[in-house]
Amino acid sequence: MNKWFWVLVICGSAILVSGLFLVFAILKERKRRKNFGSVWTTGQNSRRATPPKLLIFYQKSYMFLQRIPVIRGQILRIRKRLTAINTYDEYTLRKETMRITYLTLGSSFLGILILAVVSRSWIAVFFGVLIAIIMNELFIDIFVNRVEDRLLKQFSRFLEDNRHYYQEVRMVDEAIYQAAQASPQDIKLQVEKIYDILTSHEPHKGLEGYYAVAPNRYLKVFAGISHLIMEYGDRMVDKGSMYLNSINKLVQEIRYDLLRRQRLRYRLGGLTMIAIAPILLSFPLVRWAESYFPITKDFYTSKMGIIIRLVIYGVSALSYVLIRKLSENDEAKYVPKGPRRQWEKQVYSWPIVRWFVDRLVPGMQTRKHYRLNMLLKEANSPFILEWFYIHRIAVSTAGFVGVIILAVILHITTVFHVYNSPTKEQTTILGYMNETELSRAEELTRFDNQIIREVKAEARTNRESIKTVIEQKSDKSLSDVEMNAAIMRVEGKMTLINNEFFKWWELLIAIAVGGAGYYLPVWILQFQRKLRAMEMQNEVDQFHVLISILSEFERMSVETILEWMERYGIIFRPALQRALLTFDSGSEAALKTLMDEAPFESFVRIIKRLHQAIEKISIREAFDDLEMEQEYYAEQKKERLERLIRQKASWGKMIGWTPGALLIGLYLVFPFLYMSFGQLGELSKQIQTI
Repeated sequence: MNKWFWVLVICGSAILVSGLFLVFAILKERKRRKNFGSVWTTGQNSRRATPPKLLIFYQKSYMFLQRIPVIRGQILRIRKRLTAINTYDEYTLRKETMRITYLTLGSSFLGILILAVVSRSWIAVFFGVLIAIIMNELFIDIFVNRVEDRLLKQFSRFLEDNRHYYQEVRMVDEAIYQAAQASPQDIKLQVEKIYDILTSHEPHKGLEGYYAVAPNRYLKVFAGISHLIMEYGDRMVDKGSMYLNSINKLVQEIRYDLLRRQRLRYRLGGLTMIAIAPILLSFPLVRWAESYFPITKDFYTSKMGIIIRLVIYGVSALSYVLIRKLSENDEAKYVPKGPRRQWEKQVYSWPIVRWFVDRLVPGMQTRKHYRLNMLLKEANSPFILEWFYIHRIAVSTAGFVGVIILAVILHITTVFHVYNSPTKEQTTILGYMNETELSRAEELTRFDNQIIREVKAEARTNRESIKTVIEQKSDKSLSDVEMNAAIMRVEGKMTLINNEFFKWWELLIAIAVGGAGYYLPVWILQFQRKLRAMEMQNEVDQFHVLISILSEFERMSVETILEWMERYGIIFRPALQRALLTFDSGSEAALKTLMDEAPFESFVRIIKRLHQAIEKISIREAFDDLEMEQEYYAEQKKERLERLIRQKASWGKMIGWTPGALLIGLYLVFPFLYMSFGQLGELSKQIQTI
């Protein structure tokens, strides 16, 4: 009955999914045919309106759920993320916050419900809740990234409309105002804020404030370029209007960014779920294997089975973290930010911890101190060196203590199974036992437990003592063969119980795991630095576009170029900020320090050209080849983009599918082979004794 039930469930699920996919495809095709040929849709009606009743529900539920502590934290976290990427009015902000809140919490609840029905295990539900908590940030990122992509798409369409209106009126502020009226609400709020700043009495002050809260760097550049054109006027260059040429380049950069984000999401989408899925799939897999192949139950409850499961869990968690870092595509990932709770700072204030950590941290003038500091900067870590060492010590201690606790638990579990598992008198095919055999095995277990306790109470564990106790406890007289089998069985159990103690090599394993945990934070930082290096050339290419726009302005200086690069940059922003702080005291020294702190070849080449433009030549002459080689740079950038996406995709697939491969290989195939060979060995012994 159980077998056919699961067959029907799987077949029904497959039919249901296929039917839903077919209905979705039909509805999508009908919608495409209905909208085919329509070229008059504007930005205002391109987005589906939310039903009024649903809007009211969002507003009321926002006020009601704010009173629940756990959900209130979720709402505030989503609201903060949305506020950082867009300028919503309060009504729209609450609507978007609740929409994402319901989607994230609903997805988590549905996943836990399905897991509970399939696994029917409280432990599986517990792990499901933990994974839902971990993946909550992933769900928030998915929905917030959609909002970011939507804003970029709307801004790209706005720039095209702005170009059209500027060609008509030849006034920057008027073109921005008219283009904003035909734009969707999200980008309209941003553009209207830029318009108010540009037409105010103090646009410089307003722009400085807007640069600090702008959702993305493209809006910063657009606002700054529009202000420069309004202040100094537009002029004709080789390819037409300087303002229109700048808009064209900005649109091209936005499209490149959107293409990169979409292709990365397409290549890496779902890999985070695939990486974490083996943790949840292990529970129904064990139930299925134990139901149809009872021979595997002994493996899953053994030390080896528990250790393999924990290894798969650890690999899944590590793969999840690495894929999250691979798939990050928002600007905030490279912006330095402090940890949410600086517990390392609090721990470092304790005198005994400070004394111990100060002796682990390498000296100020040593190479190791310099290399670790550079690693923290290049990996965008929020820690100082002392806090980082506290983090390493904590991870190492957790690994060491975790292995010791695991070893003790495994010993206790093994003894528990010796006392409680049914005792088989002979090997059965695939581990199956009927009710009579199972009852006999449980009776043997209870009998053996009485013998073991009696022998331990007498403190005599020799063969004669065991034989004497068996004769006293047995209800019937045993033959020599049965007595010998019973003695060997009890001796084997007692030997196994006596061997379950903490051994010296387990301490060595704990020390080794603690040492690996000590270096694990360093390895993660090195991986993160590798990812940043992959993105550096992309940012340098964007600097080329920015400089090609700014070099057309006649009153542009090197310091102003650096300010714009710092405003536009992400990875190189900290180094640019430090260079700007010391630029007034010595421009050449500041540029030299900048090249030392960011020794990336393409970026250093830009700084060398800026160094020449300080006294010798103009900025336009220093970067005159950017316009001449524009097509070459575009093709080169396209090729780099392809290589970056291909490399990240290959890494993501390798990392994401590793836990699944381990689950199938070590937790499904290996138990069958391991237990089958063991059973074959026992069968061969029984055949030889016949």
